[in-house]
Amino acid sequence: MLLILQGVAAAQPCRVVAFYNVENLMDTLNDPSRRDDDMLPAADREWTAERYERKLQSLADVIGAMSAEDGFPALLGLAEVENRAVVDDFVAQRPIAAAYEVVHYDSPDSRGIDVALLYRPDCFVVESSYPLRAEVGFPTRDYLVVRGRLDGKPVLVVVVHLPSRIGGEEFTSARRIAAARQLRALVDDVRRAEPERQIILMGDMNDTPRDESIRRVLNAKLHPRKAQGNDLYNPFSRVKGSMVYRDRWYCYDQIILSADFLRGGALQLKGRGYAFSQRDMLNAQRHPKATYRGVEYLGGASDHLPIYLKVQ
Repeated sequence: MLLILQGVAAAQPCRVVAFYNVENLMDTLNDPSRRDDDMLPAADREWTAERYERKLQSLADVIGAMSAEDGFPALLGLAEVENRAVVDDFVAQRPIAAAYEVVHYDSPDSRGIDVALLYRPDCFVVESSYPLRAEVGFPTRDYLVVRGRLDGKPVLVVVVHLPSRIGGEEFTSARRIAAARQLRALVDDVRRAEPERQIILMGDMNDTPRDESIRRVLNAKLHPRKAQGNDLYNPFSRVKGSMVYRDRWYCYDQIILSADFLRGGALQLKGRGYAFSQRDMLNAQRHPKATYRGVEYLGGASDHLPIYLKVQ
């Protein structure tokens, strides 16, 4: 098990890998180069410093609650962060203060929305990192590619936030298929050059594990017995969902692994079994409590739930 000591992860086995879409974690400052006007104090949403601080603490409380059983994740991918400053503000919050270091790069996304990777330095050593431009036909979030050693073993971690479904699946699916094709090529290149390096691909895919982009193009197998050699395995086909749209659960958030993670052990899928405060995490319908619904302030942590795996 992992252990939490005063907000610092003790040197215990480093087996928990997690991802969290934190729903528009944006500062209150106007960036003229970005389309962030809806998240400012004078905007219709009235995004004030007080609301920003409350969101930071709510998100940190979620990670603390999620970590009560198994300790802080060794790796924690984030989506929908505006810049490095908001990530630094997040990791400074109790109860996660001093647990994490950060890998982040600015993306060309028009709103300034990026992905990031938090890692426990007692578990993960960064060897190199870089942003990979998404080749999907328009400026969007870069992929974050990080080489390192997780508990001494060589891994490649890729954090993504694939193109959204705004405009309808019929018009946007080609963008996610293009992204999946690019990610599959990256995986294949790494496995050819470094067959011993295991792959961890995590993020908000904006598609389910059974959609074409994930199941066919990325070729992420849905059953461990079908994942062989250089295959990828996606255990999240068994998950009810991580977010809700029109009262229906969708599993857009996923952690996909190379098949060699299955050798000589097992993966334990962790879900919504941890205790969250009703005020910040779940609404009356037991759905994720968003920070906003349109311009209405709800005060929740995020419209997504975090996901994580425990690698045995």
